[in-house]
Amino acid sequence: MKKHFLLGMFLGFCLAVIMPDPLLSVNSYNNTNVLKHIYVTQLVAPLPQSTKVKETPIMERGQLQYSVYLEDPTVLIRGYIQIWDLADLENYLVNSKRISTFDFHSYSLKPIKVANDNGYLTEWTASFGESYRISGVEYWLRKPATTEVLRISFLTDITPFSKEQIDYIDKVINSII
Repeated sequence: MKKHFLLGMFLGFCLAVIMPDPLLSVNSYNNTNVLKHIYVTQLVAPLPQSTKVKETPIMERGQLQYSVYLEDPTVLIRGYIQIWDLADLENYLVNSKRISTFDFHSYSLKPIKVANDNGYLTEWTASFGESYRISGVEYWLRKPATTEVLRISFLTDITPFSKEQIDYIDKVINSII
């Protein structure tokens, strides 16, 4: 019996060592989706039950390290919570806009601070093709003293964002510890 216990402990330890530890994990707590992320301390994003969360595996990591897709059909909002490796965040954002296939009707890039993290907020409205219009709000927050960047983006086909969507966004962003 003692041998089996020790073997189980050893196998559990081996699995813990070789299994990749995700930066983001999705858990359920009291019928509410909760997204947790080890980012400086922890990001806890309480999400309504109607929010669908899908982790997207990144096979070949380049600048994008990790990605989770969010979609809430009740408030007509979708988005991403991602980890990026970006040495020059501002330059990356300026170049991304420049090479984008979107036809921007409005675009702003401004410095922000959320919790203890500095970064940028991009807010934009754009067309993609003749009949498709989209609005976006993206928070890009740099982990201090690293090249690691947390991106929290929200997208909608409703322009501008509705009051309900803004409340949803504020709830997620204000949950950052």
